[in-house]
Amino acid sequence: MAKLVASTFIGNGSLWLYLDNHLIVQNSDSVTVELEKGIEYIVHWFAAADPGGSYSITISSPREAEYQLTKSVVAYGKDHGAFRFKA
Repeated sequence: MAKLVASTFIGNGSLWLYLDNHLIVQNSDSVTVELEKGIEYIVHWFAAADPGGSYSITISSPREAEYQLTKSVVAYGKDHGAFRFKA
């Protein structure tokens, strides 16, 4: 079985990280989730913060899902994104 290892950070604001529509991390935290091999997954997130505030998402495992994002929240204070991978 593969494991998804993720960590998030947001200063003043809220950050929600989902795996297949299940909340796995909220705000600044880390998590390890068991994955089934051969299954396609979708990671998506929503961030809300003061305009110009920043947040980061790091997924260090599995190799197919490795991801690093550090981003500033746009002028209206919200941001989102997503990607898919197969374990």
